Amino acid sequence: MPTVTLESCAPVADLTGRLPEDILSLIISLISVREAATTSILSKRWRYLWTTSSNLDLDPKNMLGHFLNLGHFKSQHTQWKQKQKGRFVRWANHILELYAGKKVDSFRVEYPLGRDHGCDIDRWIQFAIDMQVQNLSINLLEHHLSDLSRELYKFPDWLCDQAGKKSKMKHLSLNFCSLSIPANFNGLNSLSSLSLTKTSLSQENVDNILNGCPSLEWFSMSECRCPFHLKLCSGCLFLRLRHLKIFRCDTLEKVEIHDAISIASIEYGAEMFGQVLLKNSAQPVRICTTLDRTLQRDRLNLQSDPTTQMTYILGTLAKDYPLLETLLVIAPVVQVDIIPKHLTTFTRLKLLKLLRVRFREILLDLTSAFWEVAPLLVELEMDLQLPCTDEEKIERQKIVDGADYTEHKKVPLKEYCQHHRLKEVKLSGFRGNPIQLDLAVLLLKNALLLEKMRIVREITLYSGDGECWVLKLNKDGIKQEQILKILGPEVLSTVNLVLE
Repeated sequence: MPTVTLESCAPVADLTGRLPEDILSLIISLISVREAATTSILSKRWRYLWTTSSNLDLDPKNMLGHFLNLGHFKSQHTQWKQKQKGRFVRWANHILELYAGKKVDSFRVEYPLGRDHGCDIDRWIQFAIDMQVQNLSINLLEHHLSDLSRELYKFPDWLCDQAGKKSKMKHLSLNFCSLSIPANFNGLNSLSSLSLTKTSLSQENVDNILNGCPSLEWFSMSECRCPFHLKLCSGCLFLRLRHLKIFRCDTLEKVEIHDAISIASIEYGAEMFGQVLLKNSAQPVRICTTLDRTLQRDRLNLQSDPTTQMTYILGTLAKDYPLLETLLVIAPVVQVDIIPKHLTTFTRLKLLKLLRVRFREILLDLTSAFWEVAPLLVELEMDLQLPCTDEEKIERQKIVDGADYTEHKKVPLKEYCQHHRLKEVKLSGFRGNPIQLDLAVLLLKNALLLEKMRIVREITLYSGDGECWVLKLNKDGIKQEQILKILGPEVLSTVNLVLE
């Protein structure tokens, strides 16, 4: 039996403390500024180690320990707000004065400041650029202004183009900020992704951005004021753009993308159906679209009619984007028959995600319709945010109490088409409602080559640009044991059923 010495039982904190400072600084950078500061009490060696973190987040949670209630903030009188802003600025300045690191990888400011604190924000950005920041995010939150270009804080582009201090920035995100770079600007040569939210963009400004950022591959415009007709092109031979996002840009009606030979992904809303035109460009392999009836209701076009939206997706989208391999559809509440009569086949579609699905009456019909238009589909993900009616709650409770599901309802499988390629399915937001069980049975029976089905209680929320986050639900609904009892007899030996 091995001898146990006192040294082998040393506390984990002591063992961690023996690591080189570069490694400890890397560990510190993985947690928030507030959490990192608490490590100063561990020992003398840890006292100032938090000041070397390469990731700096200047936001209310790191200052106060909780998120800012923006609605409460906006409702307060001007004097109170100015006092809170001054407090945040003093705290941020103190953090930067203490900073002892050699380099900052990520720098984020999130607070409702605005132009009245422009000089402070300029100094923070200057600090980040001097520290060779690669990921910079400025979110000033507060304003809802009619004249965005006049009132918003202007990003100091000149800081990126100083003699001997070329910017190393690769990712820039601006929210409630104005970005207006001059012609022939070359201070953002390394920038690969740009996200602009709640700002004003002219055609000239967009031209300067694309010409001044020759490495730009990721361009996102959300809730921006744009011209009716916007062209994306470069003074260079080709655009390097790979991903474009257009979200709730109310004034925008048409976009032309010129010479984008690497474009692979586009995200847009229903109001832009048929109005994103590719000129001498590659065909994207990924499309994400939001079917949102609340957008631009004054326009008399597609977004005012959910039936027309789904008709476009099932009947025209495959013609507009013939090389499509991945499709994300973020759906609204729809209470009408939206399955078009004439369908168009996606010849390459392999991954389909239907998120925020809230309609139950045609859920099985819609699933079958997508199977019909996507015969090569391999992976299907459905996020079922289905409101549960009083009647369904009663039916679900009967199942919880031990009623036989097969006696309650049996899916008429012969009415729906079979699929011969689908291998993996994920159903999130699954609480055991009768319609959800019907869908699971349909997938298990009619997907002839199915290998894996994941049933997840949590729902998936899509935040844009490929990012998702998970929201946990309360524990009401059918228990996993009961779901397994109901679906178990329908599962073939070749299918792996996973309940999470």
